[in-house]
Amino acid sequence: MFHPYDAEQLREILKKRRDAFTTGVLDAGVIPKVAALAAREHGDARKAIEILSSAGKLAARNSDSKVTEDHVEAAQDHAELSRFQELISGSTPHSKYVLFSLAYLQKTKLKDAFSTGEIYRLYEDVCRSLGTNPLSHQRVLELLKEWAFSDVTENHYTGGGKSEGSFREHSLLRDPDMVIETVLNEPDSRKIVDDIQK
Repeated sequence: MFHPYDAEQLREILKKRRDAFTTGVLDAGVIPKVAALAAREHGDARKAIEILSSAGKLAARNSDSKVTEDHVEAAQDHAELSRFQELISGSTPHSKYVLFSLAYLQKTKLKDAFSTGEIYRLYEDVCRSLGTNPLSHQRVLELLKEWAFSDVTENHYTGGGKSEGSFREHSLLRDPDMVIETVLNEPDSRKIVDDIQK
């Protein structure tokens, strides 16, 4: 079984990879920064090495003379985006439509949280625009809970007062634009936005 490495262990592993770079090209804070980020996120040495390598490639692409902590942060952001895109690509079509609906609401309504009912109404519009039958309200709630389990969304019960009762609200933990763009890059999804804006 894999045991995550801590920052000190990752630092030692990354120091052995320093020879892949020209002497003096790595700023002093680069290896500690990569080790700290990797330890906090996953503790995976392979991913830490990938971030270091990506930071070097980014510096080379920009014709920068040194690899800096800024390059590391940019490489980490890119790695996180790639992992998130893989997560979305591997999910079911309706799971994508539900996530898109929440992201679209958050972007256009400028609120942080939405009830399952609000998300479901937009999800129905998305399904209609794609010519597919929507899943049940209960199944959409389950899909939203699955996204929360993946740390993409979060949800909680809220009291809406006497007239509304209590209901579950959902909010997105990712940038809505990134979610929308990722879903729309999936096959057959491009027409969603045009149709729901009509």
